Amino acid sequence: MLIDIHTHNLLVDCTDQLRFLVGKHSLGIHPWELKTPFNETLCAEKFLKLKMQFQKKTLAIGECGLDRRRKGIVNCDIQEIVLGWHMDWALEVQRPLILHCVKAEADLLKILKAKKYKGRILLHDFAGDFEIARSFLKYDCYFSFGSRLFNSKTLANEVMKLLPREKIFLETDDQTEFTLVDLYQKAVLSLNIDGKTCEELFFSNLTNFFSDFNDISSADIINDLRTSTIS
Repeated sequence: MLIDIHTHNLLVDCTDQLRFLVGKHSLGIHPWELKTPFNETLCAEKFLKLKMQFQKKTLAIGECGLDRRRKGIVNCDIQEIVLGWHMDWALEVQRPLILHCVKAEADLLKILKAKKYKGRILLHDFAGDFEIARSFLKYDCYFSFGSRLFNSKTLANEVMKLLPREKIFLETDDQTEFTLVDLYQKAVLSLNIDGKTCEELFFSNLTNFFSDFNDISSADIINDLRTSTIS
């Protein structure tokens, strides 16, 4: 069974994959949605509506986070306010936090330290270096890697190799150039393991990532992640 921990892509009949579909298995406001001019009252109302949609099968909070590169969105100070809402919510409902972080790792680390955050987080499409990754390992943090693994100009491969294997995932995100199978084949080569061990590794990481729920069983989580009829 292949694990896609973060995807926006809708596929048909993926009976051999467990896929975390952002927006279906999670709830949150992406920083790209925080466009200027910004109305905090309307944003807060939207957030409250999201909170009302929460149910047992909601597996995570997010995708939310910080982005210093995207144009046309609010500054990081406002982004941090909205992120804080999500962090408090994730702790309240005992769910992992799915984080988007672009050119803002120092900001995110500052927030985690200030809040003494104890919740579980996933840094999706991690693009930082290993020293930055080590700073996040002070928290209950997982990292996912996707198409950057095929780009020799990035550090993704080297960082994935150096991180504790129990803290890593693969993701397709919103790109379609590389499939989940491509990513697994790349991981086999990068981690120097065989295909069976690779599958077992990421399945084990999945069960550990969602291990702290007290209102939903592992079998139900796996069933919710199984996608077979979406198109």
